[in-house]
Amino acid sequence: MIDFFKDFIKFISFKLRKSKNELCFFCENRFILNYLEPFISKKSKNKPVLVFCFENIDYKEFKNVDFFFLKTNFFRELFFLTANFKYLYSSTPDLENTIFKRTKFSKCKYIYLSHTPVSLTLIYSESAFDYFDAVQVTSKFQYNELLEIIKNRNLKTKVLKYPYLFVNNQIKKLNSKRKEKDVLVAPSWNTGFYDLNCHKILKQFLDKSSLTYNFRPHPMSIKKKEISFQELKSLNYSIDDSSFLEFSKYNFFISDWSGIFIEYALIFKRKAHLINTKTKIVNAKYQNYKNKPLEILLRNVLAKTFDLNNINDLVDDIKTENQRKKVNNNFKNDEEVVNIIKKNFY
Repeated sequence: MIDFFKDFIKFISFKLRKSKNELCFFCENRFILNYLEPFISKKSKNKPVLVFCFENIDYKEFKNVDFFFLKTNFFRELFFLTANFKYLYSSTPDLENTIFKRTKFSKCKYIYLSHTPVSLTLIYSESAFDYFDAVQVTSKFQYNELLEIIKNRNLKTKVLKYPYLFVNNQIKKLNSKRKEKDVLVAPSWNTGFYDLNCHKILKQFLDKSSLTYNFRPHPMSIKKKEISFQELKSLNYSIDDSSFLEFSKYNFFISDWSGIFIEYALIFKRKAHLINTKTKIVNAKYQNYKNKPLEILLRNVLAKTFDLNNINDLVDDIKTENQRKKVNNNFKNDEEVVNIIKKNFY
């Protein structure tokens, strides 16, 4: 009840003041801010920008940017329904399917900005982009998928070809930050990773190697009780529980079906290491599309894959790469990865 009255006062105060903000970014949390940051910085150079959040974000690096935070769903939805902006940018899909609604009081244009380079069909709901006026695509793969979505669902959505800017900041940090550990293990959720005891098998081989490593469980794995922090700690796993993944802390990446392996390739120009568990599927209707999801299409191109009974080979491969790096004093770019990126990513 206290939160409701606080939001009431904040909402009324916001509506009473004369806003100069023609542009608004909907940023659910601090995590998503990392992906929207390049766009907010660019837009705020010429015009004042409002960032609407679902959590209190204290971020002073921006100039000409106001942060507005509401805690209750009633006033969050009311904010959206009564918004009066020229453009609203978001990295949250499913507009109109949640409390994230189109305004009833202006002709605001809604633009979706990608926070991941993965498939637009495999991990998004069928109607995820139906109510956006424009959607950013970061590669030819996403471009072809979006064209097919627009055709199949009879949409008038504009396609915005634009680079995946998030990786630029990550690349800048690679040489400026000392590595915390050799390897990051970060499986996805709903893939059977824990039911198959991948976390235990993998740890046995990592412990026998000279590699240092951290484990980063997916938030949904914790929420869905696939695993718990207590269980991982009981196995003596060193856990990376930071709110945001810093690739610059590691040299190698192990996962199963996390789309982060594409980010890893874009940043390091090398192949990640993936374990073949059950495919992670959010939208089962992805098979109705002619364009194959890039997580599947590029799985054996941007990554090295290993079956469960070959996890020892996976660890050995990382050991070999790590030793080669020590001899050459650097990692060598994978030419196949470099060529795929040049030809297909904006």
